[in-house]
Amino acid sequence: MVMRLSKLYGKQIYNTKGYYVGYVDEVLIDIDRGYGKVLALGLPGEKVGIPYDRVTAIGDIILVKAKEE
Repeated sequence: MVMRLSKLYGKQIYNTKGYYVGYVDEVLIDIDRGYGKVLALGLPGEKVGIPYDRVTAIGDIILVKAKEE
């Protein structure tokens, strides 16, 4: 699947347990390998990175694997 990175900015992110995580503020890519590395979330007062391998779906929202508890 090919998607413009600009289409990801501002998308809401939820985890697989249905909880709102944040929104996409930045996308970091590995230039040498040509694929996404980290989604940086914009949260009030901070930025948090989510490894791209935790992304399970991209559509109207972005779905990421919930952390195991």
